[in-house]
Amino acid sequence: MAIKITGNTGGIVETSDNYLHVNTPIDETKAGYVSIVAEPDPGTIVDKTVRQLDASIDYRLRVGVDNIFWDDIFNYTALNTSVYQGVTSTMTIALSGGSLNLNAGNAVASGNVARVQSYKTFPTIGTFPTYIDYWFKISAAAPTNGIAELGVGYATTTTTPTDGVYFKIDNGLLKGVINYNGVETSVTLLTTIAVNTVYHGLIVVSNNIVEFWLDVDSVPTKFGEIPRKAANGSPTMNTFLPLLMRQYNSGVASSAFQVQVSKVTVTLGDAENNRLWAATVSGMGLAAIGTPHGASAGQLANYANSAAPASASLSNTAAGYTTLGGQFQFAAVAGAETDYALFAYQVPAGSTTQPARNLFITGITIFTYNTGAAVATTPTLLQWGLGLGSTAVSLATTDSATAGTRAPKRIMLGVQNMIVATPIGGTADKEINIQFGTPLMVEAGTFCHVILKMPVGTATASQVIRGTVMINGYFE
Repeated sequence: MAIKITGNTGGIVETSDNYLHVNTPIDETKAGYVSIVAEPDPGTIVDKTVRQLDASIDYRLRVGVDNIFWDDIFNYTALNTSVYQGVTSTMTIALSGGSLNLNAGNAVASGNVARVQSYKTFPTIGTFPTYIDYWFKISAAAPTNGIAELGVGYATTTTTPTDGVYFKIDNGLLKGVINYNGVETSVTLLTTIAVNTVYHGLIVVSNNIVEFWLDVDSVPTKFGEIPRKAANGSPTMNTFLPLLMRQYNSGVASSAFQVQVSKVTVTLGDAENNRLWAATVSGMGLAAIGTPHGASAGQLANYANSAAPASASLSNTAAGYTTLGGQFQFAAVAGAETDYALFAYQVPAGSTTQPARNLFITGITIFTYNTGAAVATTPTLLQWGLGLGSTAVSLATTDSATAGTRAPKRIMLGVQNMIVATPIGGTADKEINIQFGTPLMVEAGTFCHVILKMPVGTATASQVIRGTVMINGYFE
């Protein structure tokens, strides 16, 4: 039977919805305690997840700091083969509409495959969680014999991956899989995959257990987990694995469908390793040695294999080379106060199909030597500078509040000298090597100029000045 509980003053200690009024004592000698826990998942799909918080011996609450390892959104139009390996057989890979499409041609024949795999690998370290996020959708109902994997791992052709952790679309089901040395263990997450609905899938990998999460009405929800096998020291045999995105037909597919990935992110949780931001973005394939994601893949320096550079035409209004440094050569010219745009590299402008990344320059090295004929009559004096952020290739571009133009911001780098009679193969008196304590920024769509001025010189017949410019930096 129901019993009402009253306090000393006669008040009812029960609420209208049958909960007790509770007010813990403020006197520490009389107080109990309340355990504080975190509830990452309320148990909508699987059992509720509750985790204790941790405090150090010196009373400090343990707080994790995450490290970004990878972040890419596929809003560009060509696969960046500098950072991804693309392999296909009949299936075709296409980037359009903000997604990486693994079967753009709707291939259904048995054995057809499309695979995209990062060259970079990602670690799983002890109890520190590695978070692997995929935003993906399917274009039509997943058919019989239609298979896809999204996660990390090693795979070739259409055989089972040799190692990895991934979401797997398997004959209409969405599964979570851990793969130890080619042996898969799976849990079914969804029996029906909605069409043209972007899922945010998260794989959380630690050394003891792997969790698989999906967004439900924008709420992260755990759909399944797989503990490592007792006989294995980790969920995967290799604990450094590349991103893996693969679609294939294990037999003749009953219908065509496409797996489309819009974004992928990898983060190492809880382990603050004091990694510099430059190292982080370089690890994403954004060091300034190659084009950023979205631009045609390739190196940025003017450096062809086993070949001399083409001779530049020195000009104030046109680029001698359109690369970010590299090899150069030009015929000796008479001294003048002209600023020459020896190199003028335009950072790709942002658009719906090109991420708008800025270039940060952290250092520059310039080395110069003489070829063709000895320096004659007068010394050859080379004054070097950088021009940053011009809206046009011409160094004569001016700032304008009405035309939308901006002049390059010049900084000085130093002077090199080759004295009279410097022979063929003789070098300038110094190498210019500058590291910038404050990185220099060149915004998307604007130019980075390497400026050369030669106030003293002679146009000696056959004399060619040659050298290299190395620019260190990253895209952000």
